[in-house]
Amino acid sequence: MPSAPADPTSKAGRPRWWVAGLVLCLVAGLAAYLLTRPQRAVVPGPHAGSSQGATGSAQDDAAAALVEKLADRLARGTRSEVLALAAPGRAAARAELADLYANVRSLRIQDLSLRYVDDEPGRLDAAAERRLGGRAFVADVQLGWRVAGYDPHVAREDTTLTLARTAHGAGFVTARGDYGKHVPLWMLDRLRVRRTPHTLVMAAPGAPLARFGGLADQAVRDVHKVLTSWRGRLVVEVPRDQRELNLVLGSSDHTYDEIAAVTTTSDGSDRASAPSHVFVNPPVFEPLGTRGSQIVMSHEATHVATGAATVTMPTWLMEGFADFVALDHVNLPVDVTASQILAQVRKHGVPPHLPGKAEFDPSDPRLGASYEAAWLACRLIGERYGEQKMIAFYRQASRDGSTDAAFHDVLGTTEPAFTASWRRYLHGLAR
Repeated sequence: MPSAPADPTSKAGRPRWWVAGLVLCLVAGLAAYLLTRPQRAVVPGPHAGSSQGATGSAQDDAAAALVEKLADRLARGTRSEVLALAAPGRAAARAELADLYANVRSLRIQDLSLRYVDDEPGRLDAAAERRLGGRAFVADVQLGWRVAGYDPHVAREDTTLTLARTAHGAGFVTARGDYGKHVPLWMLDRLRVRRTPHTLVMAAPGAPLARFGGLADQAVRDVHKVLTSWRGRLVVEVPRDQRELNLVLGSSDHTYDEIAAVTTTSDGSDRASAPSHVFVNPPVFEPLGTRGSQIVMSHEATHVATGAATVTMPTWLMEGFADFVALDHVNLPVDVTASQILAQVRKHGVPPHLPGKAEFDPSDPRLGASYEAAWLACRLIGERYGEQKMIAFYRQASRDGSTDAAFHDVLGTTEPAFTASWRRYLHGLAR
C-alpha cells in the first residue's frame, strides 16, 4: 500500500489494483459520464520444494517429468506430441492442449519454461476428486514466457496445473483451475491475435478483435503525440469475461468488477524488466462508446509507455499524467471531462490537498472526482509551464520516487505553493 505522508506507491507488497491504470474516470460523453471505476527452455534437474526430500516422491518425479515435456513440446514439438500428454481418456484435456499449442504459435511465444515446484494437497474438493477419478492433484509450477517482438524481457510467474497420476507417470488435466494464482490468458482460451508493427491484441472468442486493434493503434498514435521519443510496443489482452480477467490477474475478490482496463506487468511482479500489458474488463469496457473507450485505451497506453506499473510515485501524478496524454487532443469541454470534481467543488468547496491514499481508495464513491482532480493538476502544469515541462516533471518524479525535487528543479516551486495554485484553479473552473 502507499505509505504516508508523501503517498508514493509502494512497490513491495502492494495490491495489484494499485498499479498503474486501475481506473480511468474520464470517459466521453454526450451520454452520461461513466466511471471506469499480468524458445524452448527445458529445465534440468530435480524439482524444488518437495516435502518428500531430495529424491522426491514418485508423484513428484512424474509431475516434474510431465511439466518438462510440456514445455519442450509446446516450444518445438508437433501438435500430436503435445496432445499425447493429456491424461488418458480425457477429451477436454486434449482440446485444451490443442488450444495451448495453437496459442504458443499464433502469439509466437518464446523463452517458454515450465518448472514443477510441488503439489498442493487438499486443493481439490470432493466433487472435483470424484469428477477427475480420484487420481488428480494440483501442481505448483514456475512459468516463464515472452511474446516475441513485443515483450523485451521474459515474464515469470507462479501458476498451477491440474495433473493426474497414470499407469506410466502423470498426465495433463487442465491449466484453467482457479487456485488464486495468476494464469496467463493464453493458457485459458483459444485466442485470436491481431498484430501490427506497434500493437498486438490477443482476444478470447467473441471479442471484437478489429475494434480493439483500432483502439490500440490509435492509442499508440495518441501517446506519440506527447511522448515523441517512445518506441515501445503495446500489448492488449482481452479475456472472455470477468472470471477470466480475475484468473489472469490472480484476484479472488471483486477488486476488478467495476474497472474498464488495468495496466500491469504480465506476471504480476514489480520487476522493472517485466513486460507491461493492458488488460481489458469486457463487461465494463464495452458500454463506454467510441470516444470513451479510446480515452481509456490511450490512458492505459500511457502507463505502458512510461513504465508506470513498476515505478514509485504519488498516484495523483501517475494517473493524472495518463489522462493528460489521453485527453491532449480530445475536443471535450472541461465540464464533461471534470464533471465530478467540479460538482464536488461547487457543493463542498475545493479539496485541501492533492488526492492521496484515502482519495484513491477504490471503495470511495468519490474516486472519479479524485482522478479528475489529479488530471486537472497535470493540466495546470501543462498550461502554466508547457507540455515539455510537464513531461520533465513526470520523468524526474519517476526517477526519484517522489515529487519533492521535481517541484523545485523542474517547476521552480514547492508542492505547497503548487497546491495553493491548483486549489484556486479548481475554484475558477467551478464558477
